[in-house]
Amino acid sequence: MASNGNGRISSGQQHCTAREKKLRNSIRLGHQQQLASMQDWTDDDGKEDSLEWKTPSSDILGLKQSLNFECSNSIPINFSEAWSFFQASDMSQFMAKLDLDVAPITFRSKFSGFMGNPPLKPKLTAQRDLIFAIAACPMNNDLSVHRRILQSIYVFMTKNPSCPRYGNHWEEVGFQGQDPASDFRGVGMLGALQLLYLSSSQETKDTLAPDLLALSRHPIYEFPLAVLSLNVTKMTLDAFRDGILNRFCNKKDDAISVLNRFYLSIMYRLYRKWKDNKVTVHNCSFLMKAVEKWCRTHPRKTFAKMNKYLAANGSSDTLDDKKPYQKLGIGGESNGQNLSWLDLTKPSLEVFI
Repeated sequence: MASNGNGRISSGQQHCTAREKKLRNSIRLGHQQQLASMQDWTDDDGKEDSLEWKTPSSDILGLKQSLNFECSNSIPINFSEAWSFFQASDMSQFMAKLDLDVAPITFRSKFSGFMGNPPLKPKLTAQRDLIFAIAACPMNNDLSVHRRILQSIYVFMTKNPSCPRYGNHWEEVGFQGQDPASDFRGVGMLGALQLLYLSSSQETKDTLAPDLLALSRHPIYEFPLAVLSLNVTKMTLDAFRDGILNRFCNKKDDAISVLNRFYLSIMYRLYRKWKDNKVTVHNCSFLMKAVEKWCRTHPRKTFAKMNKYLAANGSSDTLDDKKPYQKLGIGGESNGQNLSWLDLTKPSLEVFI
């Protein structure tokens, strides 16, 4: 349950929480009624018809859709808020599965750093472990922050303040079905966080994000944007795991900001190559592999090209060795529209459950 910062729960949140519990109880009751009537769906041998069992009743779907809108006033959520949620969460069950022990920094490891990839600073290993734990964490529909992250992606991408949890509308931003949570296999909630970052950060929400969305909807060159983004998150994680980003993380004393910038840089290169070479989703495999290989081989140039793009679009937040890294701003209004509900400079109504 969320608090308003003073340790109190707002009346709007109380209403939202009470209503949500009521709907969840109704869903649970409906599910129990389905179990009780399973005899009507079985054959003479007592085996249920799998097709019927997998199809929920219209009443249950209706209750789910009602639940979709109950907490709409608690979205959107910004990246900083979402990242803080995971920092404060108990991620031990996911960290226990990780094998990311780092050898101590020695003279030999420092010397090898001049020749190749240096080891990550010990003080950054906790953040590194958290990043991989989030990548191993599946979307949990019982956590309101998880739902808000998911729905905020759609809200920021489409500028539509209404976002049901389930439905065909998710295909508008490149998910593959009515429940986008099923697409996060392999990168977990980190895939959702980076897609949220692309769609909401000050430097890309009015530039790269809408450009990518427009290209993804092109009648010839169309592609599933969210699926592409999740693939890029996987590329970014692999590069991070292999130590390719260590030098940049050590330089900036931060890992998640470098990880996000590398993710944006790959997305930008894919956008340019896809558009310039008139690639379609049917022959994009070669492009994906070529871009990943180039970015891994030339990380400094990868960042530089993204910096040039940001500078050309009026952003002063660049990642290079000559300028101290500034954490990226998030929020504000867009395209002159009245989008005050997207103002992320103000605290949201709900942070933690």
